[in-house]
Formats: sequence, structure tokens, C-alpha cells
Amino acid sequence: MVLTRQRKGTTSWHLQPERILTRHFEQRGTFIKKLVLERAKKAGFDAGNGPDAATHVLASDCSGLGSDCMAMKRLGLTCSHLFASDVSVKSRRFINANFSPKHLVANALKRLDCGSMTGYSCGFPCQPFSRLNGRRKAWADKRTKLFDVALKTISTKEPAWAVLENVKGLAKYYPQVRAKIRAQGLTKKYVTLVVPMCPRDLLKEHARRPRLYFLMVRRDVAVKADLVHFVRLALSDICKSMPKPLALESYWLSKTGPSVSKTRHQKAVKKNEGFQPKWVKRHAKLKKNIRSDHIMKAKLLAAPSADLGLTPRESGALQIEWARRGCPNTFVADVSQNAGRVPWGISGEVPTLSCSGKIVSFDSSTPNTLKLVSAAEKLQLQGVDLSRVTIPKGMTELDMAKLAGNAMHVDIMALAMMLAMTMVNWNKYKLGSRMRTDKTDKH
Repeated sequence: MVLTRQRKGTTSWHLQPERILTRHFEQRGTFIKKLVLERAKKAGFDAGNGPDAATHVLASDCSGLGSDCMAMKRLGLTCSHLFASDVSVKSRRFINANFSPKHLVANALKRLDCGSMTGYSCGFPCQPFSRLNGRRKAWADKRTKLFDVALKTISTKEPAWAVLENVKGLAKYYPQVRAKIRAQGLTKKYVTLVVPMCPRDLLKEHARRPRLYFLMVRRDVAVKADLVHFVRLALSDICKSMPKPLALESYWLSKTGPSVSKTRHQKAVKKNEGFQPKWVKRHAKLKKNIRSDHIMKAKLLAAPSADLGLTPRESGALQIEWARRGCPNTFVADVSQNAGRVPWGISGEVPTLSCSGKIVSFDSSTPNTLKLVSAAEKLQLQGVDLSRVTIPKGMTELDMAKLAGNAMHVDIMALAMMLAMTMVNWNKYKLGSRMRTDKTDKH
């Protein structure tokens, strides 16, 4: 904090930009926890219910950035990290530097029994089910085995609650998902709610990230109430009462900061005479249906786009998409996609972040505001507080971009976990754990 004097005899506190964002994240975590607990109280949940009174042992597979651990801290809950797994070396380095799990493995398929846990989370691979993947193989993809691993872990270790996450494209395969859950015996053991959530729609965040969350609570310790009705009302309360986030510019780092570096992915263009890439014809075709004055205005973006390191195709796609939308004052677009398919957003909305996406943001009402969003800024859009995490040495811009693209949004993860934990009667859970320990000791 910086203390400044405005008038003689008076003082006021002004937060530095990074501290403003830190305070913003903390307030949102507190707000989510408060609203969920208030809704639980209105629903008449058992008096013994309360995540604050429990000692949490957290475990995760396909851990990514460790969004589950960040979410627990944001909710003000203490926990020990039992194990984490991720195939990415960079992810494991990040998790080890920040959360120090007791066990950290690369392959969840080869993970051994690591002990008992209170809560479990898994963001199993989404590529087999994503609508953006034109070559998706669904269950024929070997990566779907990690979903089976997650279900088997829940079935054998029996945590009080579990949260699984994947893309909305998984909804097409609900019959197979239900069959797999039934095959592991989880239908009888757990109450399972599948809840679609997006940080933009629910929490009024800037980034879109629509996902399906599986909220699973063990039946023998679940609160005796209409849990579906509770979740619906809790999400309604969140959506209505959540305060607006900071301006999008608050998420941008200083232009002189160490994490803001231009990424140039220029591909060599064939020099043959008369050769034209496919995108040239595509751009010309799209321009025919756009107003000429919008096209002329969009051409002003050509020079600044080149300064950012955008290829001619990416710069052209940005100009076309901005002109197609009527040249709005604020515009954010992922120019890694072809023109006509470019994800875009206006009024502070940011399209879904991906590992290879190139997000460009600008405000046409202010000169020289065209910028390429850095990997560190993408992490902040995912709810990661950079002032509270350690970036391992040797982590490149591309490494951090992949981490951001694979991450679960921290605030949405906090909401999903808070809903799951609130549906547990912790008095029953403690009693059950004590009885199991007694039986084990006698044996």
C-alpha cells in the first residue's frame, strides 16, 4: 500500500495496481463463501454442516495449475495437499513450487495408493469431447482413461466430496458417462449433480469459460435435503448478487514488466510467383459482405498489428472481425483462428482462453491501445493472483500460456468446491471416520 496526503491533516490509502487485484480476488472468494452458506442456512441444512470446522485433505489428478489449492486458500479454508498428478513437466514444477504435495506423479494411470482424502478433484482431458476439435474421437481416445481413473479413485478412497470438470461437449455423451459411473458403483455411493457454469455468466468475470462440473457427495454423509434445489437457488443468488469485477485494464501488467513479451509465430510464406495462401481468398470473400467504411476504418489496425508481431493472416482476421461487428469501441479477439471463426468479445468480454490462442485487445476510442495479451495476463484472467504464486525459473512465455489454457478458473472452482463441501454434514463425516479408525485398530 502507498500512503499519500491529499489535504493538510488528512490521509487516504491508495492500493498499488497489483494489490488492487489481490484484494479483488480475496473479496470475491469471501463473497462466494458467504452467499453459499447463507443459502444453506435458508434451506435448513443440518447444524453440523460447515466446511470451516473440518480438516481438509485434498487430492487431485490432471491438476494443471493447482486451481483447487488456490480455491481453498481463496475460501479461507486450510488443507493439506495429499497428491497431484499431471503429464506436463511445467505443471508439475508449478505445483511443486507453490503447493508442495506429499506425492507428485506424472502419470495418474500408474499412481499408487497414497492414503485417504477428504476431497478430490480432476479436470480430465477435454480434447476427446471438445467441439473445437474436428478430429475428436470421444471414448476411442486413450486420454479418456483418465476419467476411469478418477471414478475408480473416488470409488476406492471414498472422499466426502469430489469435483470433476470438462467441456460442455461432454453432454453429448451423457449415456456413456452414466454407464461408467454406474459400473464403478458410484450411483449407490454418491449423489452426483452435473452443473454447467461459466465465470462470465455466473460471476460477471471478463473471461468466458463454459464448463460442466460434476459435484459428487457421499450419500452416507450428505445433508438430508433437496440438493438440486439448493444448488439452483445458490447459483441464482450468486448470479444476482455478485458485484461487477474491476475494469479489464486492471488485469493488464505494465508494458515494461518482465512478463509482457511479444510472441512472434511468423510462418514462412512461399515465394513462388502467383502463389496465394487460402486465407487470402477467404478474406477477400468475407470483405464483400462488409460495409466499405468499416473496411477502411479497420485498415488503420494494419501497422499496429505488425508491431505486435501478428502475421498478415492474423492481422487481416482481426480487421475483418472488427469490421463485421460494426467497429465497436472495445474489442477482444483470438486471432489464432481463421477469419469467420475468430472468437471475440466486446464490453470487456474475453473469449475462452486456449493453449495456442493469441488474444488481442484494444479500445478504439483511445490511441495506441492495441495490445497482445501476455501469458501472465491470461493467468490473471483465469483468477490466478500472480502476487501470491511463485513462477519457477526457466518458465517461458509459451509454457505459461499453456498453463493458462489448461487451467480451471480459480473462482469457479472455488464455487464448485464450496457447493460440494456445503452439502456434506461434517459431524456425520467425523463420526464415520472415527468409527472406521476404531474398527481398523481392533482388527
